[in-house]
Amino acid sequence: MVAKEDNELVSEVIRGNVSAFEILVDRYQKIIFKMVLRMVGNNETAKDLTQDIFVKAFEKMGTFNFNFRFFSWIYRIGINETLTWIRRNPATDQLQEVENIPLEQYADPERKRVILEHGLQELSTDYRVLLLLKYYDGLTYEEISDINGLSVERVRSRLFIAREQLRKILLKKGFLEDE
Repeated sequence: MVAKEDNELVSEVIRGNVSAFEILVDRYQKIIFKMVLRMVGNNETAKDLTQDIFVKAFEKMGTFNFNFRFFSWIYRIGINETLTWIRRNPATDQLQEVENIPLEQYADPERKRVILEHGLQELSTDYRVLLLLKYYDGLTYEEISDINGLSVERVRSRLFIAREQLRKILLKKGFLEDE
């Protein structure tokens, strides 16, 4: 059996084939969930938001522009819904505090992950999203450009600024050594 292309499945969904949407959900649910989880830091919230994202995508399927990739479209919906949730729930930082961690614990991979995530939480959401897309999801500049509606050069520029801001945050907290 040959797997159908995303746009073919979208056409079927628009014509009323709900099982075609289930294929799209199966195809993209994990990646959307992981993105949401990294942004909100809470498993249950991420599950709820992921479900909301796919419901919204289903409702808006008729507005899909076939000149773009479905992945970029659903990912953008995911980012927008997650950012809306973050703005409505600003006091829900689920990440652990990492202040005053003994230096010998910096080598622990799990501790490094927590430190990095804490630094990411201090960035503006726009910069955080770009770093997550590039370094956690491994997307290309072109894919990030499609998802965010920015030029590739603007993505490169903002990623540079985001990395610099993250570096400054981690330096200030004593998690990096100044060159």
